[in-house]
Order: sequence, then C-alpha cells, then structure tokens
Amino acid sequence: MPTAPTPHPQTRLPWTTWLSGWLPPALWAVAIFVLSAQQTLPGLEATALDFLLKKGAHITVYAGLYFLLYRGVAMVTTARHERRRLWVPLVLTLMYAVLDELHQSFVPGRSATLVDIGYDTLGAGLVWLKVYDYV
Repeated sequence: MPTAPTPHPQTRLPWTTWLSGWLPPALWAVAIFVLSAQQTLPGLEATALDFLLKKGAHITVYAGLYFLLYRGVAMVTTARHERRRLWVPLVLTLMYAVLDELHQSFVPGRSATLVDIGYDTLGAGLVWLKVYDYV
C-alpha cells in the first residue's frame, strides 16, 4: 500500500512566521475598526484643511494596511507565488475598505461613502505601485 507523501520540510513554516506575518495587519485592521466606531472624529474649523486631513488619513491608513498585508503574504508564500504577492494584499485591503464603510453606516453620526473607498484604494494603490517599482 503506498504511503502518503510527506511535505517538503521547507513548505512548512513555523507558527512564529505566520504570527509575525499576520499579527501586524490584524492589529492594524482592529485599529481601523476602533476608529471607525467613533461617533465623531476630531475636526478642524477650516473645512478645506479638515477635508485634506481626513482624506489624507484614509490614504495613509490603507496604505499601511496594504503594506502590512503585502509583508504578511510575502512572509508565508514562496517566490514562485509572485502573483499572490501582487493581488492578495490588494484584494484584502479593498475588501476591508468596503467592510469598513459598511460598518460606519451602522455607527450613529457616521456615514458610508464610495468616495472614502476610493481614497482607501488610492492609498493601497500607491504602495502597490511603490512595491513593484512603478513609482
């Protein structure tokens, strides 16, 4: 009777690698969730400056999420899975942006907008372009 093939020793990663790869983006996502659950966010008197700071925060926060997800995927995949490194973090970031806006729609005093998802996508896209040396 044939025996089941044993996995190659290099295909099994230690749990510490998985933890160090996926804990930072998970904690970052929790921080986004907590901020999204706030009924009101601090703002400035100057409307234009307030707009720039809040939209800049969207771009920055989701750029960070994409980078951490990219790092996590890169840590747990091999070089032959380069396409996964390219798309998985981007898809996860965009899915989280949509879910975050949905979450905000249930928070009193907050609203969900497609524009914010666009700014989140811009943040992720900028890091995506930088990671792959397009900018």
